[in-house]
Amino acid sequence: MASNNFLGACPPIFTGKNYHIWVINMKAYLKALSLWETIESEDDPPPLRPNPTIAQMKIYEDVKPRKPKALTCLHSALSDMIFTRIMACETSTEEWVKLKVEFEGCDREETVKL
Repeated sequence: MASNNFLGACPPIFTGKNYHIWVINMKAYLKALSLWETIESEDDPPPLRPNPTIAQMKIYEDVKPRKPKALTCLHSALSDMIFTRIMACETSTEEWVKLKVEFEGCDREETVKL
């Protein structure tokens, strides 16, 4: 099992500029914490079956908190101005998609305006 104790760096902070760079850094950060899969998938972990083994319980307890952890990581990686735009999102996947829709083309549009 991967360890979720990686605290070697703070998450990259997104302020509304250079979205394309932030996305790459944030993906790497979430992968290092074994949280990226929760962004890609909306699936909840399957519930424990009756009479689970200790190994099954450990795996379940490791997987269960990943969604809230991923959401918290995304929240902590956004400036207050950006956070207010996505604070109604309830899942990390929803938040990730909303940021992508809103900011993916911003840098390109800014360059064209110049």
